[in-house]
Amino acid sequence: MLKKYLQTQQDNFDVMRSRHSQLQRQAEHEQQRSSLLTQHINSMETSRQMVCSLSLQNLSGLKVIMHDMAQQQQHRSDLAQQEVAMQQQACSKQAAYNLAIEQVLEKRRQRQLLQQQRREQKQQDELAMQMYQRQRVLGC
Repeated sequence: MLKKYLQTQQDNFDVMRSRHSQLQRQAEHEQQRSSLLTQHINSMETSRQMVCSLSLQNLSGLKVIMHDMAQQQQHRSDLAQQEVAMQQQACSKQAAYNLAIEQVLEKRRQRQLLQQQRREQKQQDELAMQMYQRQRVLGC
């Protein structure tokens, strides 16, 4: 029964690790998007050819919008990293739980083995005692 439960928990752990990998890839993707957006904003420089105030105003407005987008993207990236950290913590707890179950099963197995050895020793002792008693009876 406990072995089946352990297998279920191991399967659950495998799903959790898969989810962690997926979240890690997503977090990396979000961070990459944030970096690319920041690079793009930084590459938007005022050209010396922009003499027209309307062009300068448009560029300034675009930069404000892009900075807002960059902040939103950084927030998404931070949230993705937090989710990865939470999933990692859950995976660690699940791994510790599975290890504890395995240790319980191993202790049970060792206890059963010891009980079996004691029974066998007891049977051997009884057999030896019977043989000794027969020899004593036959020897007299």
